[in-house]
Amino acid sequence: MRRFLIPLAVPAAVMAAMAFLAYRMQGPRADLVWTAGPEVASIDPARLTAIQDGRVAAALFEGLAVVDPRGLGVRPGAAARWDISDDRLTYTFTLRPEARWSDGRPVTAEDFAYAWRRVLDPRTAADYAYMLYPIRGARAYYETALKGGEADWSGVGVRAEGPYRLVVHLEQPTAYFLDLAAFSTYLPVRRDVVETYGDRWTFPPHIVSNGAYRLTEWQFRSRMRWEKNPYYWNAGAVALGRIEVRVFDEANTAILAYETGAVDLATVVPALAIQPLLEARTAGRRRDVVYATNFGTYFYRFNCSHPPLSDERVRRALALAVHRQALIERAARGGQKPSTTFVPPAVAGYPSPPGLPENVEEARRLLAEAGYPGGRGLEELVILVNKSQDHVRLAEMIQQQWREALGVSVRIEQVEWKVFLDRMQRGEYQIARAGWFGDYVDPNTFLDMFVTGGGNNQTGWSNAQFDALIRQAACTLQPQDRMRRLAEAEAILLQDVPIVPIYVYTTLMLVRPGLEGICPNPLNRIDFGQVYWSKAPSAER
Repeated sequence: MRRFLIPLAVPAAVMAAMAFLAYRMQGPRADLVWTAGPEVASIDPARLTAIQDGRVAAALFEGLAVVDPRGLGVRPGAAARWDISDDRLTYTFTLRPEARWSDGRPVTAEDFAYAWRRVLDPRTAADYAYMLYPIRGARAYYETALKGGEADWSGVGVRAEGPYRLVVHLEQPTAYFLDLAAFSTYLPVRRDVVETYGDRWTFPPHIVSNGAYRLTEWQFRSRMRWEKNPYYWNAGAVALGRIEVRVFDEANTAILAYETGAVDLATVVPALAIQPLLEARTAGRRRDVVYATNFGTYFYRFNCSHPPLSDERVRRALALAVHRQALIERAARGGQKPSTTFVPPAVAGYPSPPGLPENVEEARRLLAEAGYPGGRGLEELVILVNKSQDHVRLAEMIQQQWREALGVSVRIEQVEWKVFLDRMQRGEYQIARAGWFGDYVDPNTFLDMFVTGGGNNQTGWSNAQFDALIRQAACTLQPQDRMRRLAEAEAILLQDVPIVPIYVYTTLMLVRPGLEGICPNPLNRIDFGQVYWSKAPSAER
């Protein structure tokens, strides 16, 4: 048995965790057991937003195109090929006749058209509806329907011309449209399944999918089980017959499951474990530690809709009093890079604007100017986090920094993951922890989420100049000018302070030796259809 790298608080914790794992191990073992931490919130392509939800959806569904984790290039998926018009406004996708749903029915162009129309229906409550706005007429359709008007689908540039030909017309050339076509919001769903089972359509035995795997079991807060989809068009290349996804609310339990051999792949690791694991990797003692910098930012959201955080001076004061390096060294502990900007420094040609560095004296001045000298008169603020030792530890340090630097009293509220997502969606918070991973390698994937009314703009913040710059960038063909406009938009976001960037994410995964196809990449993608064992894993499992 492997020795534990991370000592738990008391022996009783080990015994409790081992009993918990033994309970979870009931039943035959899958070819691969994977954990990403907490429960998946949704696998409905129209509604999912979390990275672990997207990983599951990508294994069960396949879009017109697929992002290859090895080089982040786009390759054909359910579409065998596509043609792009000379003016870059029309994309014609030719679907594979051999593509099938998990019940054997053909995947058709109409399945995609229906799925996209469903995303643009306000009743679906899709946070990512704006991701379809590059399509001609999509924004107008959504906004008309949102106001209760008669939205005309014929004005939207999506046409199923026969079973295997989908024609898409754009509002303006969009450099990253093929990346969007590979994104989860653009995945197909079957109309008959959704309309028959309603909100239960994503659960076995109702769910029908078109990806490399099909979902056969979902026990809430326990596990998911996938089986290879025999009708998948490329099933011959899928090596693993069964995959199990384990749910662990605490990262400590997840790493214990890996260390004891109950799990083969852990994509969530507690902060306290990261440095020892990295040191063991550097010394050559661990061949199973995979580490990479991500295209993602950890940040805090402010709810700008209500006092006192509706006052920009209060938000700015709090932002200026954050000591990022201390947070990384004492709480995050993952080798992250402190960041005062929202877009990570990974996009070639992007002139990143200056952010708000630490400046406690200016923070105190602003707080006094807002009417709260030394924090006096300011109500107790509440930081909302989902239950996780890592998030709580960081929140406790920010709580201490704000108290010592500004005299501000802060309380931390912990809730379950699904409750956290619901509270964020409803705007029922003051300050909340957040993280954003780019959906494609472009600044737009970070910035367009903050346009007025955007489904993922959960801050209540709105700025007409910011919105205009995002629209102008979308229409700009010259790459340098486009990047400049996006940088101007980010500068406004950082100056108005609806968010506080804290650090650029890094990822550390534990991958059992012999498990191949897990490629570290900035977008954190895993293609489970390409994962396989290069040798019999029994000796190290």
